[in-house]
Amino acid sequence: MKNFLILTLMLPGLLLGMHHKTNPIIFYLDLEVADGKSDSADNFINYLVETVEKTEPKTMYYKYWISKDKKNVSLMEVYHSNEDAIFHMNAFAEAPHRDKFLETFIVSSFQVLGDTNAELKEALKAYTDDHRMLVDGFQRNK
Repeated sequence: MKNFLILTLMLPGLLLGMHHKTNPIIFYLDLEVADGKSDSADNFINYLVETVEKTEPKTMYYKYWISKDKKNVSLMEVYHSNEDAIFHMNAFAEAPHRDKFLETFIVSSFQVLGDTNAELKEALKAYTDDHRMLVDGFQRNK
């Protein structure tokens, strides 16, 4: 019982310590909904979220925000590593919904945040060359 208590007290600290050693990659996209696609955007977004959740277990965060008029969408994706982001890009390239995504949304901006390697930059070159490195910041834990 004593070991369980010690482990319970130490585990959050260990996990937080490991968090600082990760190299998350963040995709932030501003999208315009193409003409004539506003009515179907919500359903398509629901499909995308369900599909990515089922097929990409290493995607940490994948969320869409849509404006009231359904003309603008923000998409944020977070991956543990360059490799996980590359997995997503490869999955997107082969996905049956790829063309529909590109017909439904016009990419206004696509920023890649994090320490991106050459392989990820190559995987993204058809979509963006806007890669940004962390300069400074902090994270509060509660």
